[in-house]
Amino acid sequence: MKEKIEQLAEKHLERIMEIRRELHRFPELGFKEFKTAEIIKKELARIGIPYESEIAVTGIVGLIKGKKEGKTVLLRADIDALPIDEESRCEFKSEIAGNMHACGHDGHAAGLLGAAMILNELKDEIAGNVKLVFQPAEEGPGGAEPMIKAGILENPKVDAAFGCHIWPAYKAGQILIKDGDMMSHTTSFDIMIQGVGGHGSQPEKTVDPIIIGSQIVTNFQNIISRNISTLKPAVLSCCSIKAGETYNVIPDKLTIKGTIRTFDEELTNEIVDRMECIIKGITNSYRASYIFDVNRMYPAVKNNHEMFEFSKETLGKIVGEENVIVMEEPLMGSEDFSYFGKKVPSNFFLVGVRDTQEDIESMLHHPKLLWNEKHLKISAKALAQLAVDFLNK
Repeated sequence: MKEKIEQLAEKHLERIMEIRRELHRFPELGFKEFKTAEIIKKELARIGIPYESEIAVTGIVGLIKGKKEGKTVLLRADIDALPIDEESRCEFKSEIAGNMHACGHDGHAAGLLGAAMILNELKDEIAGNVKLVFQPAEEGPGGAEPMIKAGILENPKVDAAFGCHIWPAYKAGQILIKDGDMMSHTTSFDIMIQGVGGHGSQPEKTVDPIIIGSQIVTNFQNIISRNISTLKPAVLSCCSIKAGETYNVIPDKLTIKGTIRTFDEELTNEIVDRMECIIKGITNSYRASYIFDVNRMYPAVKNNHEMFEFSKETLGKIVGEENVIVMEEPLMGSEDFSYFGKKVPSNFFLVGVRDTQEDIESMLHHPKLLWNEKHLKISAKALAQLAVDFLNK
């Protein structure tokens, strides 16, 4: 079967690359991936795979039925883009101003369609079903959870799920996997400090939100270093502070935005509680008021141990055992594939795509991101092999 998958991947590679380039030219943000969905639906129809669409607005689920009855495996790709002006040197740049596929989701969708082409030609040799999930809004506000709530794990019931992400920091031909904690639980926060503004020459008549906000940010740094065990990974970053418009006016309000990353939702609760204690104490001492909004985003991606071991062996068939790299440390980035892992045994892995590009072109979420879609042959083969091996084992 490995040899057949290799042959079919080579047969369909040119088409996979064409799809990636078309998707790259029309990047769309979360729950607005209407043209993207049309491209995907058109390709599924061309291949001959039935599908359901408009799930969680722009989500699509294709279904390949094997010749024999059996288990059901889910393969997932996210399809949304980012609000970034593209500055890459590729020949098929974004045609939508302000939007870019700067996280490789164009490749994820094209790679899954490539796996679909392979698996559809092998369906007579498969026992069971393959669900092909094209998911919107991974970059926010999240499309996995609403798709699951819409029932995509049922009829037929899903037994396992697999997903992958292109990873330009690692060279092409390598696949990275991790047992257990893979990516972090993400929480964003917004703080508004309400003071009393006034003239810059009379600060004693004001309640200066800049002084208050500065002390809050400084005190936040002690939460991780003095309140959280050094054995528990955690990040608290204030990423935006805004107040005032001119040089001689003390503003009446200040806003702070930031992010919390952990692998433990209870630990996040502890950090949020400490944050509120600090905000409340400092604002009270200055006679100011505040609003503290917390957005608990995605759970941590936790790979199932059995699926990790299974994936490690199967992915070794694709790139060789020596090129399957077991990660020693998890990533502090986040992924809403985690919602699938909360429902069914799952494994999420990274596919290296780096070759000759410059360092700055290997950074996800960067306007100069550049990678060669010929490497989608690996992700298409990997997803197809995982599906075949899981269903036929």
